[in-house]
Amino acid sequence: MKKMTKAMLMTALILGSVQWGGTAVHASETTLQEFTLDPMIVTAQRMEMRDLDTPAAVEVFTHEELVATGGNNLQEALKFGTGLMFQSQGVKGTSQGTMTSKIIIRGVEKGTLVLVDGVPMNQSGRYNLEDISVDLIERVEIVRGGGAVLYGSEATGGVVNIITKGTRTNKIRTAWGNFDGQNHAIDLQAGKLGFGYSYEKFGDVENMSDPAGGRPVGNYYNIERGEHNNFNMRYNFNENLYLTHNYNENNAHYVYAYKPQNGAVNKDVIHTIKQHVTQLHYNDEDIKAVMYYNDKDQNALTKARNSSKVNGNTVYKDTMKSVANAGYNDKSFGFDFQKQWDMKDDTLIMGASFQRDLCDYSEDSLTLSSGAYEVASREFERNMYSIYGQYSHALNNVSDIIFSARQTWTGQTKADGSTADDTSLNGENYHNFTPEIQYINRLSKNTSFYAKAGKSFMMPTFTQMFGSGNIIGNADLEPQEGTHYEIGLKKNIANQAWRLAIFNYEIDNSIESKWVADKGNDSWDVQYTNEDIKNTGIELSCDVDMGNGLTGNFGVSYSNPQKYSTTTEYGIETQGRWRDYYGKFQFNGGLNYQKDKWNTSLNFNYIGKRTRDVDAESSMKPYLFTNLNISYKPTKDSKFFLNIDNLLDRKDITTAATSSFYTMERNFMLGYEHSF
Repeated sequence: MKKMTKAMLMTALILGSVQWGGTAVHASETTLQEFTLDPMIVTAQRMEMRDLDTPAAVEVFTHEELVATGGNNLQEALKFGTGLMFQSQGVKGTSQGTMTSKIIIRGVEKGTLVLVDGVPMNQSGRYNLEDISVDLIERVEIVRGGGAVLYGSEATGGVVNIITKGTRTNKIRTAWGNFDGQNHAIDLQAGKLGFGYSYEKFGDVENMSDPAGGRPVGNYYNIERGEHNNFNMRYNFNENLYLTHNYNENNAHYVYAYKPQNGAVNKDVIHTIKQHVTQLHYNDEDIKAVMYYNDKDQNALTKARNSSKVNGNTVYKDTMKSVANAGYNDKSFGFDFQKQWDMKDDTLIMGASFQRDLCDYSEDSLTLSSGAYEVASREFERNMYSIYGQYSHALNNVSDIIFSARQTWTGQTKADGSTADDTSLNGENYHNFTPEIQYINRLSKNTSFYAKAGKSFMMPTFTQMFGSGNIIGNADLEPQEGTHYEIGLKKNIANQAWRLAIFNYEIDNSIESKWVADKGNDSWDVQYTNEDIKNTGIELSCDVDMGNGLTGNFGVSYSNPQKYSTTTEYGIETQGRWRDYYGKFQFNGGLNYQKDKWNTSLNFNYIGKRTRDVDAESSMKPYLFTNLNISYKPTKDSKFFLNIDNLLDRKDITTAATSSFYTMERNFMLGYEHSF
């Protein structure tokens, strides 16, 4: 309570007045913020429409709003959104290899589809939002609810569409903070060519997990160093044709230790992710087409220590026991083409897409005492084809009905291995039909009502089907399929924008991971299985312009995510039943105060009634994320800023399983930005 009181007093003294970054507040580099009640949306319907005319729950973050959250990468910036839950096994969104950070939409852990300019980024079930710099983003549109009809596999929870900058403002920025924090960036525009580079670093963060929940018990970790490099460019050939390339590099050094042995080191792991994404876009009034290539190389270098028994306890020494490498190289390339026909009262969109997925898994290890060297590798490949369409018919002057459908199928799915046990395998090929119907009625100029019902799906990944490393393949996996229902009301009242959504979904064959005992090696492996999940909830949000430079927004939601399960952590078999997981209650929002040369933004997100994802359904303490961002512009081209994250200095848990991973202590960044 003393910490909370001091932090609140500090905040009040700094602020005077404050705001939350929300969906409808827009700002420019040199002018006061412009409050827009009804922004234009492109993601929900694959064409530009007003929010009031869009039959879906949509949230928009502009570039300025993302900056005001204090997040340098998108994982951190989006943790304040309505209906979104944050999960991370590392601070500042840093991932532990395949244990990546997630933005969970409406309680669907494996159901967030991430797009960059409409192109899917998900590979092997991972999308690495922490590797996407806020600097390259013009805005982000989040569509809550199943979106697989228009965008394909993995959108069972919703869609995050990252829309990058078309042109840039020439500027340079530098910032420094505690925990060895740094953030530097440069943006340049020369004619048709624009490019940018950003660098983020932090380090020396200790005790970021709870030893009581570690595996084995007593295990915890420190972060020695975390780095993000991001380079991106865009060349506009003309108003319809442009080329983009983005390179991300993420390096994180983790030290895993054991609390009972006075911090004796077990192992060091350096996780590295390198990703290249290239896209060629063509857009005009009726035709949209894109060709793309996505190459992500993910590697973990592990150095394990020797150990011995002292009075029955395991003690780890400084000498090296073994060195190992393990990693994935994912490649995806394909195209998407759509044609739009505008008729008197109707609109028709037809499209087709193709994506070829390749994945190489390799691992090697050296035991120093014996000189034993082991190596293994696997190669996977699959083609995915889709055709889709959307027909919007005007029933009258105020209401429309929209029919959408997508047919998806896979082909040439197979795996090849390098060891005697890893012979070539032909995987199962799937097909899936996903229809959707939507209705919208414009009750008045400033009010609309909508209803929708549809299907969604997610194809199993290579490792889920075939296995790799400590993952046991399951050839009997079925695609994850969901049925979604939603009704909503949107109303603008003078200076307020109200949005209400009530939703229900049931997902059959949700792809969930389970621990399986490897009795031969006295260890545990992972295998994926199909389970059912469901959720029913309500979301209410409001954006408001209070005048005199003060704007704000809030969101509140309540839902009941549940999972039907017969197996819990580490192979304990139980009677099948529905059980709770994740959180039920959310309250998020913000305030923004802008006057003369000053701008102050405050953001928060509270998740309560949390339940661990284990059979015992034990409760977890709520988390409360807070962030304060203050900027001062002495001139048109210069800006000083201060960002303070975790204002209340809480030690919140950012996962829902047995292991507890924590947020970073209160941290800050102080910097300067110059435009030219």
